[in-house]
Amino acid sequence: IVVYPILIVFFIISAGWAQTLPLKAHIPWSWIHDFEFYENGIFITSYDVGIGYYTVDEDFNLTYRYTIDPGGLHQLSQFCVEESYLFALDGASMHQCGTPILFDYEVNETGYEYLGGIEPGGTIWAEFDPIIYHNGSIIYQETPGDYYRIDVSQPDNPILTGSLLSTDDVCLDITAYQDTLLIASMQRGGYFWDGNFRIMRNVPPDPLASVGTYGLNSYSYTSAVLIVDNMLFTSHNQGLKVYDLSDSGCAPQTYFYPTEWGRCLEQSNEFIFMGCNNGWHVFEYTSSGDIQHLEFYPNDTRVLRMRMKPEEQELWCFVDGGSLGGLVVLDISSYTGIEESETGPLSGLLNVQSFPNPFSTGTTISYSIPVDGHTTLRVYNLKGQLVRTLADDYMQSQQSGCYSVPWDGRDERNRLLPNSVYICHLVSGNSTATCRLMLVK
Repeated sequence: IVVYPILIVFFIISAGWAQTLPLKAHIPWSWIHDFEFYENGIFITSYDVGIGYYTVDEDFNLTYRYTIDPGGLHQLSQFCVEESYLFALDGASMHQCGTPILFDYEVNETGYEYLGGIEPGGTIWAEFDPIIYHNGSIIYQETPGDYYRIDVSQPDNPILTGSLLSTDDVCLDITAYQDTLLIASMQRGGYFWDGNFRIMRNVPPDPLASVGTYGLNSYSYTSAVLIVDNMLFTSHNQGLKVYDLSDSGCAPQTYFYPTEWGRCLEQSNEFIFMGCNNGWHVFEYTSSGDIQHLEFYPNDTRVLRMRMKPEEQELWCFVDGGSLGGLVVLDISSYTGIEESETGPLSGLLNVQSFPNPFSTGTTISYSIPVDGHTTLRVYNLKGQLVRTLADDYMQSQQSGCYSVPWDGRDERNRLLPNSVYICHLVSGNSTATCRLMLVK
């Protein structure tokens, strides 16, 4: 076991920075294609060394565990993790036709097992092509223009079930929205850049179908997309652009904030974080639909990738060089306002707790609110993905007793979730509170 030493830099207030976004740690690294949290660690795809898995301790020391590397001419680049399965693309520039472009692995904290692979269309190069798990399938794009859908319900036997070819897209990010996929792209048309984002319908076994391309504009380049309610936030080469998706047949732009080349997006509650070529911007999105720019935190080079770690109130970022080159961990607790006291998980006057906890078959979540107002109670996994909404309604405060709601450890589609820690997040008015739920079957 090799422990990688890191430099931990505690934030000092200085010109150009503010107290509300402190730097918790800086982990020097050269290049990272992608990274994603898993259990008590992190998967990192570095250049030419496969996908490494590292456990992370409370002092941000990364301990190397193993590397997923298929060998030969293959070089894994982009990947996604769904429960205990990791799906990765071959990003080698000299890919051998007839060998897999998509690799399926079963992973845990101590090792991995290769399950199967597929090459659906003779893909040549997929180094920067996004990949996403959606509706039981893997969707990925071969630049430029071809999308493939692979059924991975049996990971050891992936099957091509759909494709959308010759779109001229250069796809940079994909996110799911109900039964559709929202795709950050630029089109190779009359101009080199001519587009913003595409909506694609994905309901197996129906064919993949493009609903439309929106935000068309010459020299228009979208790097990332993020959905909040029915609003689409896009990090654009001109700044932050927001679109209303209430009507899938029409997606009007509703907000624009100019920045220096938006690169990546993440969300925590009502706050939107955007990494760009020269730092981080923070926006607030209210339930009434209003958007407000709050702060800008400068950096000396571009921020290319961000991942939220909600249970720790941390924003992890990959910074491409400069004084903070590598992985940067930012403390966002001052924005979210979520803290845990010694007597229980409290924030403001809200209170939320569960019993039993840990649980195996079910738990009851009890919560109280101080004043009447719209209240939501949602459960998230450790990747910050919403897995279940337990309450979403206007509620009245109760002078005695609490509200309570059962949770059986299943997601919105009634699928039993894997053993893990989940975050129960209560929002009422301007106050929030959280508690951790441990599912152990």
